[in-house]
Amino acid sequence: MQGEQHRNDPLRSSYVHKEVGNMKYTKNQHMLSQWYLRNFRSDDTANSPKGKQRVWCHTVNISVEGQNDIKEIPLPISSIAIHKDCFMLIDCDSKKKFDIEDELSEYERDTSVLFNELVHKHKFHKLLDVSQKGNGLEKVVNFMVIQMLLGFLNPQNRMDGKDEILEHILPDMVKNYENIRELITKPPNYVQPYYSQNVFRKMLRVIESNSEVFEKCKALLFLSMIAEAKNLPSPVDYLARVRNGMFSKIHITGIYHTGYEFDSTEVRPVFTTSPNVVMLNQNNNFNLLPISHNLAIGFSLGSTEYYNSHLNIFSVYPNKLKCKSSEKIKIYRVSHDYMDGITDWVHMIGVTQTKTMYTPYELKDVERYLQRQNDNYDHHYSPDEPELVEI
Repeated sequence: MQGEQHRNDPLRSSYVHKEVGNMKYTKNQHMLSQWYLRNFRSDDTANSPKGKQRVWCHTVNISVEGQNDIKEIPLPISSIAIHKDCFMLIDCDSKKKFDIEDELSEYERDTSVLFNELVHKHKFHKLLDVSQKGNGLEKVVNFMVIQMLLGFLNPQNRMDGKDEILEHILPDMVKNYENIRELITKPPNYVQPYYSQNVFRKMLRVIESNSEVFEKCKALLFLSMIAEAKNLPSPVDYLARVRNGMFSKIHITGIYHTGYEFDSTEVRPVFTTSPNVVMLNQNNNFNLLPISHNLAIGFSLGSTEYYNSHLNIFSVYPNKLKCKSSEKIKIYRVSHDYMDGITDWVHMIGVTQTKTMYTPYELKDVERYLQRQNDNYDHHYSPDEPELVEI
């Protein structure tokens, strides 16, 4: 499956590991999961081994003349979103470097399981059952929160004000560091049984580290969110705070399937992604999470009192879906033009927020697609409106 390799994939040539006794320190740390980026692999490397796949990285800046200055570079996925020494800490006893890469790897590996089921098997019904903690929808929202915060550390993220967001959280942790330290080193009795798990052992090691308090708080922020994502006790509850603050009353408005299979390299509509992964739009509450080049989840926030009782699936070619129609799964056939509107929304918000896009297409592919629209006008615009179908 596309997402089963984790962050310490031996094919990741850009990783530079330094042996530290029985430990490894990851110098080049990725702020964006490689299993996720492989879902947007460039068409020209679609059939290449995972370690050889690339994405087209588009950056958009304003030129001196006030025009969009677009640069496109084909980048190996292993070189995307690298922040050197981001979580570098100094061990108290050995005085050697260590990081939180293993814990991030474990979390990402667990998360990729659900996303693979959505992307490759179309098990969308998993987003409907919210009766238990750790349900599919909660995992998706946790991914958006954690990846958004990691995205602020991505050097390719040129989002205005990204530093201020983390600078709001981390100084608060620094201010309360002694309380956090006390909670971690002297946990309540009900928390102590969990301390055999790696994430808590790493928290203790971070606390005992000789590094600056700010660096320790940065590592503790993400370790605590990983613990929360596992439904474990956490010394700080920033994952829940951000999730409940930004993503409250989430309601899935639609799942958008381009109609083309995951391995397709045809001239077709494609979804892109960006360093923040989630596209939030406050103007009309039409928010999107692209999860592969052929699939995206649309959702609203704060306006619906109830979770979804059913899902609406929109596809150019519904017969390519692996799910079936039911009372809880409504499938609609849409035109290429309809899907273009959704993919364009993702491109526009992604570029506006971060000035960076990762995409399967280079610009000449877009030109070919526009030409295909003109050559197949009737097919491209049919049907006029979404058409309910039985699959």
